[in-house]
Amino acid sequence: MSKMQNLQEALKQSTGKTTPAPEQAPSMPAQAPVRVSQPQSRAGQVNISAWLHADFKSSLRLVQARKGRNATLQDLMAEALNDLFTKYDVPTIRQGADRHT
Repeated sequence: MSKMQNLQEALKQSTGKTTPAPEQAPSMPAQAPVRVSQPQSRAGQVNISAWLHADFKSSLRLVQARKGRNATLQDLMAEALNDLFTKYDVPTIRQGADRHT
């Protein structure tokens, strides 16, 4: 018997109380994982996110405002990542004209 079990047994004996048997949860039938369909506008895309200081969002929104109303956050993030890829001499990604926003 482990030290913890010995302590629990001594506690039961000293108080005269017994612990009730744990209830068993009703068994649930196995279910297949739920597949969420992806909207057509997101076909071929993946989500990339990061937790950053709030000032990053503020600055990103300022760039978006300066660039004009057609600038999406996706476009700005893609541009920023391509600049990073260029800096580290890795392939950049060209976004096609058929991309939906």
